[in-house]
Amino acid sequence: MTLHVTLVATKGAVNPALFNETKPVPVTILTTLPTNLSGAPIFNSVNRVRRLPSGESVYKIFSPKEMTDEILGDFFTGASLDWVYRKTWKAYPKLDPTDTFGPLELYPDSKTAGFWYTSGIESFISTMETSALSGRNIAALIAQKFWKDVEV
Repeated sequence: MTLHVTLVATKGAVNPALFNETKPVPVTILTTLPTNLSGAPIFNSVNRVRRLPSGESVYKIFSPKEMTDEILGDFFTGASLDWVYRKTWKAYPKLDPTDTFGPLELYPDSKTAGFWYTSGIESFISTMETSALSGRNIAALIAQKFWKDVEV
């Protein structure tokens, strides 16, 4: 997925009118995609990451498209934008939902520890933590294979 990251330093705040509000909006806003993508929000998330001694706030915006100067001018109110940095990158793969996973034990008839696949869940979730958890679970399954009375 192409992701646009925009960092903005300003003494202004997120414009509440964009959300049909008159009072200030939260400093962290997360969005989801609607069923009809034509009504999708212009950003995935916006949050204030730091308040500087000068009184400026640094906001980080993730968006599917570039946040132009015009968009940013409407997005923030109360002060000018003092600094803007943009970065476009391929953040992560776009994965479609799945209900099938790769097998964990690839060589089940082995009299030895066999051959195991620790990334069978990766088509569903791909993080170091879940890979580590998968490795822990496979170690427990191997122990159970050799010592039948071991609880998994």
